[in-house]
Amino acid sequence: MLSVKRIVAPTDFSRHSELSLEAAAELAEKFSAALQVLHIVVPQIYQSEMPEMMLPPVEDRTKDMLAAARRRMDHWRQGAPKGLRLTTHVVESTRKEDTAICEFAEAQDADLIVIGSHGHTGLMHLLLGSTAEHVVRHAHCPVLVVKPRVPIT
Repeated sequence: MLSVKRIVAPTDFSRHSELSLEAAAELAEKFSAALQVLHIVVPQIYQSEMPEMMLPPVEDRTKDMLAAARRRMDHWRQGAPKGLRLTTHVVESTRKEDTAICEFAEAQDADLIVIGSHGHTGLMHLLLGSTAEHVVRHAHCPVLVVKPRVPIT
């Protein structure tokens, strides 16, 4: 039988992620498991061929992205069910989000990853790829993919 003591739930703060976080919180309550909500920040590097175009240094943009993610995570934590053993993590990584999720979950010795799916198919899937699909293929533990029941716009 599956023993679930530690659940990792990555979020990109989209509506799809909200649904997967709700499912992860329910599972954590049912299994009396610890829930670790994770957001990965990948520094965005912009190059410009126009010297007159001034962009803030990459470090400043990354700090802003981390601060914004922490604020959103704090907001989510405030609405989380009371009594939930909850830890939130905002992690900066130079790796792709899907790889960083798998590495984080393994480092935390997670028993389950709960992740949302945007449900892209065909050309959209080919162009955008699938974080959830990569996590399913490469995670060290079981992965529950939460799809919306109806399309979210």
